[in-house]
Amino acid sequence: MPSDNSNEKLASLFFEGWENNQTQFELTTSGSTGEPKSIILKKDKLVWSANNTKEAFLKRTINKYQLCCLPISKVGGFMQLVRSAVWHSPVDVVEASANPLLEYRGSALIASFTPMQLWHILNHEISREVLHQFHTVLIGGGTISPEIEKTLLNNYPDTRWFHTFGMTETYSHFAGRELGENMYQVLPDTEIAQNELGALKVRNFITDNQWVQTNDIVEMINDSQFIWLGRTDFTINSGGLKIQLETVESEIQKQTEWSSDAFFCWYMPDEILGQKLVLVTIEKNIPQNWDFSNTYYKPKEIFVVANLIYTENGKINRAKSFELT
Repeated sequence: MPSDNSNEKLASLFFEGWENNQTQFELTTSGSTGEPKSIILKKDKLVWSANNTKEAFLKRTINKYQLCCLPISKVGGFMQLVRSAVWHSPVDVVEASANPLLEYRGSALIASFTPMQLWHILNHEISREVLHQFHTVLIGGGTISPEIEKTLLNNYPDTRWFHTFGMTETYSHFAGRELGENMYQVLPDTEIAQNELGALKVRNFITDNQWVQTNDIVEMINDSQFIWLGRTDFTINSGGLKIQLETVESEIQKQTEWSSDAFFCWYMPDEILGQKLVLVTIEKNIPQNWDFSNTYYKPKEIFVVANLIYTENGKINRAKSFELT
């Protein structure tokens, strides 16, 4: 019998509420950058978001049969149920796990995965084969390593891969890029701009046409396209030099075969530097000779821990994980 928090139970409650004309639904944010908070999602905006997703990513996909293997208690999995309801299409709901394709034998053509799930899927023969059945895959919840992106493009040429960009406050994604490209394209009827720090802000029907500020530093290409550079809350000041932690992590991934959920960069107070860059990882094989584009990117200390702490969305909770060092 499914637990009250299982995907199966939550899906049943959602569809019951949707069919009974429930007008709003409550979720909590992921808590990856702060304390989780409740947010109310309104039905008319959920419908708008689902139709926007279809317009942006699924024009070539006639059959909208989905696999839902993300937590329904969070916006990524929840929106898959909304899309199923709005599109009048079937959805297979399974429990969220590191490798949801190991036992999946359904016929869904559309799926949403996190980068962590894709890493596990690609590292098992059975799930690698099952992955071929999907026509369109949306990827969200974190950055994709260059190695995973290359593997997907080289080995699954018949699948359309979209890396999506958004947050709970925007009812899931408001932009996306097809793998192989570096520019994100905003979805229809969505405006973007930057604040004085270069951080992206967005507004559309879901935000009541009010600007919502993100923590994402971007390079604006034009009024509908941007390149993601990092996050303001993951920037440290080390000896007067601003270091974007995700930039360092990207360079570490290029030099190792580590999964993105196996390590993270953080900081410690330092009498001279103010904040010093450190690396925390569950990997035991640490490279002896790093090759960073900037010498300041080399971690001042490296901590090997037995495990890391993750949010429900599979993201590393950096602050809590650092407490394990």
